[in-house]
Amino acid sequence: MDLPDALLTRLTNQFGSVATRTMLLAMSEKRLPTFRVNTLHATDETVMATLREDAIQFERVRDIPHAFFVKNKTDKELLAHALTTSGKIYLQGLTSMLPPLVLDAQPHESVLDLCAAPGSKTSQIAALMKNTGRLVACEIDEVRFEKLKHTLTLQGVNAQALHIDATLLHHTHNEVFDRVLADVPCSAEGRINLNDRRSFSFWSQKNIIEHAKLQRRLLRSAVACLKPGGTLVYSTCTLAPEENEGQIAWLVDEFPMMQPVAITLPFSGKQGLYKTATLLPTSRYEGFFISKLMKSTDGHFAKII
Repeated sequence: MDLPDALLTRLTNQFGSVATRTMLLAMSEKRLPTFRVNTLHATDETVMATLREDAIQFERVRDIPHAFFVKNKTDKELLAHALTTSGKIYLQGLTSMLPPLVLDAQPHESVLDLCAAPGSKTSQIAALMKNTGRLVACEIDEVRFEKLKHTLTLQGVNAQALHIDATLLHHTHNEVFDRVLADVPCSAEGRINLNDRRSFSFWSQKNIIEHAKLQRRLLRSAVACLKPGGTLVYSTCTLAPEENEGQIAWLVDEFPMMQPVAITLPFSGKQGLYKTATLLPTSRYEGFFISKLMKSTDGHFAKII
């Protein structure tokens, strides 16, 4: 299947013809399933022992703790496996595992997952915090909120799930969180599968603009919810600059107290302005964007690009 001409032109102008051709190839390839061990319920060793007993071929993911590729089972087969149904593992894309690692939440901190459903990143954050401290997970959509609650229960997560419009959360949670993850709704260009027209049939410039408007409302709330000295991670699964670098440029201009922080990722990405990183789709993971910022304690930072 072919991408819409407008999208193909955008990607080519943004990344160049060679990188775009490489991306299109990756978008047409079937990726190996990946999962994360839920360290609240299991260890890497116990999970690997079960995989060997069941003749499931696996490979550790380099530089991502507790992450594995599976070589001889499908996602559907793994979802039905006892390791998944018991909450010992969680099927999750590799780039989806990055924001909690960059957020680096510590035990006993107060942490907010602003757009949490279905709970993959919330449960990963809880594991990193060893189920201590305060963890709040927000979701506005009723169906997705039920999925979030199911994930948290299955994974044994100690978190407060709120069925709420996160753009309004700052009215009741002003400057109370040490760390905030804003993994926001987006146009999802990084998740396009050329074998599935549904994955890009929604795409339009209007869709990008509407998502960008929502993202700014969410970012305003995220900044207000963050304590002075706290950390914000902003991420999307799109490649659209209006939703990525453009949002960080707006954020640091609108909120002088927010300063970009350099990040280190296990995969090589395109470094952008404001210390952002863009990962283009490959045969092993989807496209992704991520940025980390710190809130000053005195209300102002000098602008840094």
